[in-house]
Amino acid sequence: MIIAKLLLGFGLLLAGGELLVRGSVGLALKLQVSRVVIGLTLVAFATSAPELLVSVVAAMDGRSDIALGNVIGSNIANIGLILGLTAIIFKMQAVQFSYRKDWIFLLVANLLLGLFLWLGGLEFWQGLIFVLLLVGYNVVKIRSARKNREFHIGGDLEVEAMPILKGLLFLLTGAAILRFGALQFVEGIASTAVILGMSERFISVTLVAFGTSVPELAASMMAVRKGESDIAIGNIIGSNIFNILSVLGFTALIQPINSYDPVLFTSDFWVSVGLSLLIIPLMGWFSKDRLDRLEGALLLGIYLIFIANLLL
Repeated sequence: MIIAKLLLGFGLLLAGGELLVRGSVGLALKLQVSRVVIGLTLVAFATSAPELLVSVVAAMDGRSDIALGNVIGSNIANIGLILGLTAIIFKMQAVQFSYRKDWIFLLVANLLLGLFLWLGGLEFWQGLIFVLLLVGYNVVKIRSARKNREFHIGGDLEVEAMPILKGLLFLLTGAAILRFGALQFVEGIASTAVILGMSERFISVTLVAFGTSVPELAASMMAVRKGESDIAIGNIIGSNIFNILSVLGFTALIQPINSYDPVLFTSDFWVSVGLSLLIIPLMGWFSKDRLDRLEGALLLGIYLIFIANLLL
């Protein structure tokens, strides 16, 4: 029954997220919204919807460890597991300059999150700061994309303009499925933790984080196979930025996160920061503007050590 809840919840999160993306993009195209705006705001936000709903539902249910662990664990998995594994399987040729500013912004977002956690958690006003930073980040990205004429809509996502009623139906259906899926998923996580005698923090930082990072893994490998390593690395950096500013920001606006396992801050959070710090330097230490198998093995090794340490 518990496994069924987890699988059902996860499946509904994926399905609901897909409907939300297609509905929002199709509706925006129908209303002739700029494709740059669509790609950098609607798609990015909609693809983060599963993580957002899981964190919001968990926080409202008083399960702050899941709400916070979901984001921190996902950011660790995105860099250590996904970027590391992708670099091992494919040699990733990329240009540091193309996403150096995004990397710096990710570090700023991480340090700001660390400051807020050190102060005791995320209240409404701190969530508001995150959301305002998210808006500012998107404005800068949109202007830059228009200026440089560089833009991609979610990799291979093929969406056409759709009638307004159909777009709204997709949006509402996707949102409803996401909410129900998040409820099932969070309940399944809590039950699993009780039965296995493990903390909700452990489950959220490992299993939940891995599950919500699966789409990024598929997208990154597909991008690198097509010779678009810059997009793969940029998507991971962007995903981690959205996880902090969007997921935690909106969650704190709805339900403050002020009671959680201290280890999430004293240990897990700093692993996330450390991995974030390594992205750009690794591309210059061993090979210029590349992430080869050696760098990938280092990232993956750090992730596996982190998981092993949790199990001990």
